Amino acid sequence: MSGTDARFAASVVDQLTPLGALTYRRFFSGQGIVSGEVQFAMIIDGVLYLRTDPDLAARMQANGAQPFVYGTRKRDVTVSSYWSVPEECIDDADLFVAWARQSLAVARQHWKPRAKKAPGKTKR
Repeated sequence: MSGTDARFAASVVDQLTPLGALTYRRFFSGQGIVSGEVQFAMIIDGVLYLRTDPDLAARMQANGAQPFVYGTRKRDVTVSSYWSVPEECIDDADLFVAWARQSLAVARQHWKPRAKKAPGKTKR
């Protein structure tokens, strides 16, 4: 995890104060942006990605966004539910907050609470 991603995450959280209390936390090799328990954005290698539905993805793509792609040993994998936020769009506060608000709504629709572990026997 890069300290740069953590600083960028702190900046994103500051810019998105209209969405309420947000936090960031370590997520794979970057940072996740979270509202309550719901993660709706991530920063990987200095790129901010928002959780999308087809409508938001199309609007973001029209502004130059790209889907999140990572490589495996065998192939590249495209994650079409997360799209990059072009830098110039981050600078447009109204657009950025609107996209983030819709992203958070999408993430909340798809969020499933983690099952709590049932008390079990203690290992010895």
